[in-house]
Amino acid sequence: MKKTYGFLAALLMGGIWQIPSSEAGALDPENGSGALKLYVTLEGPDALGIVDPESKRRLGTILVGGKPHDVICAPDGSTAYITNPETNDLSIVDTLTDKVKKTVEFGEEATPWHVEISPDGSQVFAALQDQSAVSIIDTTQNRVASKVSTASGPWAIAAPRDDIVYATLNGSVSKGTANKARSEDIAVFDPTEASPTAKYLTLAADTANGPHGIVSAPDGSTVYIAAQASHEVWKISVDDNRVERVAKIPDPNPNGTPLNPGFPTDLAISPDGNTLIAVNHDLDSITVINLRTQKIIETVSTGEGSEPWGAIVAPDGQTVYVSTNGIDSLAFFPMSELTDGTEGANKDTIAGLPTSDGLAWCKLAQ
Repeated sequence: MKKTYGFLAALLMGGIWQIPSSEAGALDPENGSGALKLYVTLEGPDALGIVDPESKRRLGTILVGGKPHDVICAPDGSTAYITNPETNDLSIVDTLTDKVKKTVEFGEEATPWHVEISPDGSQVFAALQDQSAVSIIDTTQNRVASKVSTASGPWAIAAPRDDIVYATLNGSVSKGTANKARSEDIAVFDPTEASPTAKYLTLAADTANGPHGIVSAPDGSTVYIAAQASHEVWKISVDDNRVERVAKIPDPNPNGTPLNPGFPTDLAISPDGNTLIAVNHDLDSITVINLRTQKIIETVSTGEGSEPWGAIVAPDGQTVYVSTNGIDSLAFFPMSELTDGTEGANKDTIAGLPTSDGLAWCKLAQ
């Protein structure tokens, strides 16, 4: 996930969620909270799942495009945007009716991966992995306004401010160019320019860094990057684009764990900006990092074979949610137990969720 904190989400707490083949329903103010919805991309049924976080009640699913991977919500909560790699398009959902109101096509072999939205909500950015480009969608007309070419395939995007966008570049999975050494790890551009052009940053020269997930600090001052090939977390200061290594995730395998695709793959940040969660897909774990000291607090298992992809911290900062799609489930941990300095943390799991990576919440206007 790869996004500013305010648009990310938690999920259902408790019970098993059985997904009907086709079901959708808007949040009813008479029967639900009427203010907050939780969305999760469901790769298996090609759907977006809907949950009321207060009642912990499943509201339904929305059929979208093929194998939805990521979701983001507009700042006003009115619209959700979902990338669909298999059908090379973007589903735009009206969150009041929970219906797809438009589909934006990206063309053949686009492979839209992650999605982000500008803080003012005027632009949506989709990483087109196999077109080596970032598509800019004008949200007033819900159409592609322009496309920014990148040196290699973009994976994830962060927009900490309206005038700056960062995209992690890690090649193409289908073309076999992922996790290769390259001098352009991060693309940077100003989306407010008439013809945005990417400039590039390098994490560590002559190294296969494999940048994947990216997340903005809540105050927009910093973006953090998960480098899945070098097993590191990096940060970029937005004001001057200064690059700095934050931490290296220890590999428990003395011979080196084979990359599949690597670790960490994704990041989540606490609402106070003090704690970072690194998702270790190949290690079936998460690593908790204190951002004030830039020290690892601990690494906690998400379960054997869980293959975690995405993560998010709850709005109140009390719970960390991890999408463990290797076992079609969601794991969640108390933040207090992850940061108290003692070993381990209690984990609860919701089974029966064929998740991919995307977790997002929408707070509807009152």
